[in-house]
Amino acid sequence: MYWRLAVACPEYLLHLGALLRDPVYLGQDVPRGNDHPILLIPGFLAGDWTLWTMAGWLNRLGYRAYFSGLDWNVDCPNQTGAMLQLRLDTIMQETEQPVTIIGHSLGGMLGRFLGTNFPNKIRHVIALGAPIDGSMRVNPLVPLAFRTLQTLRRNPQPRTSACGSRQCTCRFAQSMFATFPDHVGFTSIFTKQDEVVDWHACIDAERQNWEVSGGHLSLIVNRAVYRILASTLAADSQSNA
Repeated sequence: MYWRLAVACPEYLLHLGALLRDPVYLGQDVPRGNDHPILLIPGFLAGDWTLWTMAGWLNRLGYRAYFSGLDWNVDCPNQTGAMLQLRLDTIMQETEQPVTIIGHSLGGMLGRFLGTNFPNKIRHVIALGAPIDGSMRVNPLVPLAFRTLQTLRRNPQPRTSACGSRQCTCRFAQSMFATFPDHVGFTSIFTKQDEVVDWHACIDAERQNWEVSGGHLSLIVNRAVYRILASTLAADSQSNA
């Protein structure tokens, strides 16, 4: 898994180039949206800027893409979840519609957290390469980076060794892996070549799971992912018409 980290950026660029030439990105024979709101949540160590390509594509299809407001997703997920709750409320007030969430990696976990705690505000959660089964099977560098950042940022709230793990007692840790509401859609998109997350951790045996090829970072510009998003969002639009 470690050696894959070294090729993650070049692989991302290859996928981005392929996407920009693909008919799905150009909107050819792709179902159109109905102005439905979609909240995009970036992964750990990333920000809204990583999802600009996806947001532009969604807007061109006729959806209404919203950014999370995260410049860098590096804070305690429990605090970030509280901030995203406010963002969710703002979007609902503006659109008067339940929101679909597309989250990458930690963003997918945060999306599942929101769907579990605020099911009446969420239509569907789509997780890209997110460890949602509770096992927290990720590259060891991820928790190391998280603990280092929490120390460097000197967050005033008390910290324990369990922070960022399943054993933490915060609202995020205790509810993220809880049973997902039946009436809220959930889709997991994963890749067995993931260099950050063990793909087994991305599977929800009771919900919809899609496998694509490629790496973890490139999931946000993977043309196969965009095809799945287009069909999933169109199905949601039809079922809620």
